Amino acid sequence: MERSRFYKFFPPPQFIQMPAVGFDISDASIRFIELIETRKGFVIGRFGEHTIPAGIIESGEVKKPTALRAIFQEIKKQYNLEYVSVSLPEERAYLFELKLPAMKHNEIHGAIELSLEEHVPLKASEVIFDYEILRESEAALRVAVSATPRALVDGYLEAFFDSGIKPISFEIETQSVARAVVPGGDKLSYMVVDFGNMRTGITIVSEEVVQFASTVTTGGAVLTDAISKNLKISYEEAEKIKREKGISLNGENEGMSRDLLAPISVIRDEIAKDLMFWQTHDDEYGKKRPAIQKIYLCGGDSNLLGLVGYLASSLPSPVELANVFVNVNKLSTYVPVINFDDSLRYATAIGLALRSLE
Repeated sequence: MERSRFYKFFPPPQFIQMPAVGFDISDASIRFIELIETRKGFVIGRFGEHTIPAGIIESGEVKKPTALRAIFQEIKKQYNLEYVSVSLPEERAYLFELKLPAMKHNEIHGAIELSLEEHVPLKASEVIFDYEILRESEAALRVAVSATPRALVDGYLEAFFDSGIKPISFEIETQSVARAVVPGGDKLSYMVVDFGNMRTGITIVSEEVVQFASTVTTGGAVLTDAISKNLKISYEEAEKIKREKGISLNGENEGMSRDLLAPISVIRDEIAKDLMFWQTHDDEYGKKRPAIQKIYLCGGDSNLLGLVGYLASSLPSPVELANVFVNVNKLSTYVPVINFDDSLRYATAIGLALRSLE
């Protein structure tokens, strides 16, 4: 598959060999990870997390660029990052496919631009887009397009300005997660559920391309709040209990588990709805879509005790925790410095770093 390079905002001089650093920004935190290429495969270099106070970013939109810049400057001071690949929020993105007549590759960008306003409720001049060629024949070609409001990207660029950290590419987070979780070269169909702190992203990947994405405004913070209110304890104490006891329905945990199952059932129902839509709606050629082979879970709360079993018991496809290092190195020969549970939070950052190495 061929990718557009439209998201390359600051191409560095060719003589500079940049480290591959994925920089995942959400409403509540920044996670970054560096991948270093060795003779035995990729290994992890610098990595870390930084909390973002409430109100600086809301639903993926930068509200206080000066405050965000200060956080970037602190990360620069502590880790000396320079070039990074940055995530963009899925809930502000538009994903669609186009069937175009056969044309030269250098004409594809212009052809997509002419069709943008049919798929995105913005003027073409207000949109930044990327694309992948899915299939190509003598008569036609099929492309997957991801589009983002230009104003959204401008907000991040303003925050990065004069911070010492330079973004070399932007990518919608669902695409990054898919690159980290689905084994490279595997063209079968999978669902990836990224269970984050503020929201949960649901992605369907087929033929190595994101074909469908949705967002549920329920994440790990909702579960912690439910415990905090029910037990009348602090958020920090509730977070600790959530980590220790999970959602297992047994003995003393039963009352608390009911509090957690309400928001988790919202996520489960959305997963089931998206699976049903995928299986019951033919593709643009009128062909039945391939079956979902597996549901991968990643994100900070994906490893809650009992979650995999709860989802697996009520969904038609197998459910398992993702191996976010599947495309980084063989775990049989390389032991990452990040343990498995913590690694689930770095899926987006790892996918971004892998893109930098393409």
